[in-house]
Amino acid sequence: MRWSIPIGRVFGITVRLHVTFLMLLAWVGFEAFSFGGASAAKWEVLQVSLVFGCIVLHELGHSVVAQQLGVEVKSITLLPIGGVAALRSIPENPWHEIAITLAGPMVNAVIAAVLFPIVGLPAPGAMHHLVTNWGELARILMLANLLLFLFNFIPAFPMDGGRLLRAVLALMLPYQRATTIAVFVGQGIAILFVTTGLYGHPLVPVMSPFFSILIGVFIFIGAEGEEKMVRMRGLLRDIDVEDVMAREFAMLAPHDTVARGLEMVYQTGQDSFPVMDGDRLLGMVSRPEMLDAVNRQGAHLPVEAVMDTDMPVVAPLEKVSQVQDEVFNEGWDSAPVMQDGRLVGLLSPENISRYLLVQSGLKKARPRAAGRMPTPPPVIATVRPIAPPPPPAESVPPTGPA
Repeated sequence: MRWSIPIGRVFGITVRLHVTFLMLLAWVGFEAFSFGGASAAKWEVLQVSLVFGCIVLHELGHSVVAQQLGVEVKSITLLPIGGVAALRSIPENPWHEIAITLAGPMVNAVIAAVLFPIVGLPAPGAMHHLVTNWGELARILMLANLLLFLFNFIPAFPMDGGRLLRAVLALMLPYQRATTIAVFVGQGIAILFVTTGLYGHPLVPVMSPFFSILIGVFIFIGAEGEEKMVRMRGLLRDIDVEDVMAREFAMLAPHDTVARGLEMVYQTGQDSFPVMDGDRLLGMVSRPEMLDAVNRQGAHLPVEAVMDTDMPVVAPLEKVSQVQDEVFNEGWDSAPVMQDGRLVGLLSPENISRYLLVQSGLKKARPRAAGRMPTPPPVIATVRPIAPPPPPAESVPPTGPA
């Protein structure tokens, strides 16, 4: 995730801190300082930090169980709205999803159970008062973990309760249908949060009306995003790379300049280019890399000096959904498609988006048309050759907008 800072690794999982979380701490500290001075600011920042530490433990609960079930976890990012565990793939086995989902809230239940004999059950209003000592801080942590446990069981995406509802439904229904029902339930709850917040009587008593409205909007958008993602994965699950890859593309030679490469960006519409030495793929070079090279080192630098030689390579018969998870979700903007040592195509997120756009249009125009479009017969990749660069001139060749 952009604008996030790695702060450590736990169980092989990178924990990141989003810069907006630091902004939250600064705002909390400033507000507390304006009410009670430096001491109040110290306790308030410590309280927020420890509560979010419990959220990190919650996400680690999900992540460790996911790892045990064979799901790779890339990172946990701490945001002002909570923690986000980035799983490489979403488990569609309902029992696996149930286990992973329950693991997070159970961590909060354990923390609350450990603190309860020490501090007892504080009044809900305790969270609205400034902390002044360690005893009050422990009571706040007890209440916060109890609320995290209960709040996460609200049956609405993106909370754990929404995923749990979907997983239980998926024991009896197709996964996509289960998701649709869970999204419908979650968005209904989101409307309740917003409505009660607007009338000044939040659905959850410890919330302010504004926060209730904010949570409702967050739930509604999160549920819609979950349904879109599952629908997209359903469309891509049985699609091979060769069905959507670009078979006509431009290439660069190792000695071509970055200025020439940038010209090809707006001449061909490509943002990434294979760098070829004859029939041998040497690497990939992208528009951002070439722009950076021009700005730092000049337009005459050869592309072989800035190309990426450690790029992911995919095969024609790989599933597009797998490439989406393992390549594009990792930040790569294009992947060469190789078959028997030959470059036969390029795959980019734009290819996938166009495929989804066409499928969406077909469903609207022909609601009874079933299945995927017929795969075109295989053809040898057609490569538009690059014209040789113009003779050297006194001035730097214009690169134009990229």
